[in-house]
Amino acid sequence: MLQFPGVAISPLVAKTPVVPDAADRWRGGPAAGREPGNGREATGSPLAGTAASPAAAVASLAAGGCCAWPLSLDATCAGDARRAFREAAGGLGLPDELVHDGMTMASELAANTRYAQQNVQFEGEASAPAAGAPELWLYLRCTAGRWELVCKAFDSLAGWKCGSPPAALGGRPEAVDGRGLQIVAGLSGGQWGYHLSRSRLGCWQVPGKAVWFAQPVQTGRVPARLKRARLRPCQVSHRLEVMLSERGLGASLLRAGEAGSGISVLSVRRGLTVWCLPNTILWRARGGLYEQRALTDLEDTAERIVSLCEEIDSDQGAGEAGGAGDVGGVAGSGDAAGAGGAGGDGGGWAL
Repeated sequence: MLQFPGVAISPLVAKTPVVPDAADRWRGGPAAGREPGNGREATGSPLAGTAASPAAAVASLAAGGCCAWPLSLDATCAGDARRAFREAAGGLGLPDELVHDGMTMASELAANTRYAQQNVQFEGEASAPAAGAPELWLYLRCTAGRWELVCKAFDSLAGWKCGSPPAALGGRPEAVDGRGLQIVAGLSGGQWGYHLSRSRLGCWQVPGKAVWFAQPVQTGRVPARLKRARLRPCQVSHRLEVMLSERGLGASLLRAGEAGSGISVLSVRRGLTVWCLPNTILWRARGGLYEQRALTDLEDTAERIVSLCEEIDSDQGAGEAGGAGDVGGVAGSGDAAGAGGAGGDGGGWAL
């Protein structure tokens, strides 16, 4: 994952991938105060890094990675999102109209994060947040044979300020909330939604929600490196293990499968196992539905697995509380709007 600073919007060199067994991050505290992958004491800002050219965003997308930017805690977050989206989408050569629409939608999603900062965490007297700050994510995925650029705004509030998700369509003319999502729903042609997730940046990962939209990308605009990628099942399961560990799920992961075999299995937690086959990634979601992705859709796969884990934890927490919590105010992938009435991520999450 490529990380970007929040002020200058200049890309940063990605951190060394975390060692799965060493990623014992969990909600509520820092990861032992050490840098991932090398065991040294962490120093400086969690977003510190070496500046690179804006083309680094496109390079990360071309490799099937996710670009992540921290968003400001004030009104400048909308401008942050517009600049970040313009650099990445423009670098892919998307039509100007799509880039403009995407900038507008990214701006609306970022602006909404200003109302979901209750769980932003600081350490000591530092003015910059240590964890839980809003983030903007971009990555490419292939859904039902169609390529899309996915943009997500993350905040660390799993619920909504009004207790339930605002209605993006059919709202009252005098309504105060939900107008930004009406714009997103219209400009995206219904390709939008929300789901539980975990942060990507900061000193440790915290739970929250992601609100997203997707824009079509013509096959000719998809980087050739990504279209030509051929991964073996063992490579896919190993990369998923690393990616999920980076999101704080490393403690329960168990991977099995030889390098030369045509199948590799990654056990995420009780009741959630990912099967990496020669041509697809497959798992059984809640409700008994089987879901699948292409072997190159690692970012979308990892994000879906993270979302499922957060849903399970949310349900378990609600059960332990005896149903007294505001369960209706929690975002879940089954609540998401999207084309064709599908939940999760625009209908691409279920077979």
